[in-house]
Amino acid sequence: MASVTTDRIYSLLIAHSQKVLLAVHALKSAAEAWQRGDREALERFVDELSNLEKEADSLRRSITRELSRNELAQATSELFRRMVHLTDDVADTARRAGRFLLIIRDLLLPPQFKSDLLKMVSLSQEAMGNLAEAIHCLPEPAQRRIEYAARISDLEEAVDDIEFKMMEAAGDLQLDTWSAIIFWRLVLTTSRIADNVEDAADELLSYEGEF
Repeated sequence: MASVTTDRIYSLLIAHSQKVLLAVHALKSAAEAWQRGDREALERFVDELSNLEKEADSLRRSITRELSRNELAQATSELFRRMVHLTDDVADTARRAGRFLLIIRDLLLPPQFKSDLLKMVSLSQEAMGNLAEAIHCLPEPAQRRIEYAARISDLEEAVDDIEFKMMEAAGDLQLDTWSAIIFWRLVLTTSRIADNVEDAADELLSYEGEF
């Protein structure tokens, strides 16, 4: 029978992953607004993303406090602490990507580049959704978490493929140096979201028990 404190950790882990998922969803909405040139909606969704990231930070701190005073084995506590920080990095990275969208909101880019970036965000959102489901399955046997982790790995690879495709087509872009730097910071930051999700999933795979 799990203790009350362990139950609270489990609830907080779920709440945190859902908050991070909402942050990535807000980034997707921001990217969609950016694609269609809706500056007002872009600003609104980036503000929402920033608030969600702050809420995720607060939940992360709560989890860290609970882990420090729980009777879980030290190795398990450290594993969850690493996983939570990596999951929290997803929200942090999404917030940075949203800010880059604001900076380049008036930059003229070929429609395909905007579509590709939106696809990267969509795949990252799907990956984060799988991570949230895997965390929700902590009380269950490890097989389901393994399945979710495999899906996340495939999604992260798909994001990488789009990133390299954009790099190959970059020679066709006619951008000044500043615009090129900011645009590629956006692309690399967006790509990093899926990387962070996969890193968190890898930590989750190290947990062989049932909560």
